[in-house]
Amino acid sequence: MCNLSKGVEEKGIQKGILLSIRNLMETMGWPVEQAMEGLKIPEEQKSKYLEELKKG
Repeated sequence: MCNLSKGVEEKGIQKGILLSIRNLMETMGWPVEQAMEGLKIPEEQKSKYLEELKKG
């Protein structure tokens, strides 16, 4: 059960970060790279979020 709740938590965090990236892009007119920089997303995680953003 512990692993399940951790997975759910991580998925929720990821959704929140994706929403934040999209919001910065929309409201500030920033490109995706600048939005991720503004959120201080670590370099090693950026490709993961780029892929998720491409999925829609």
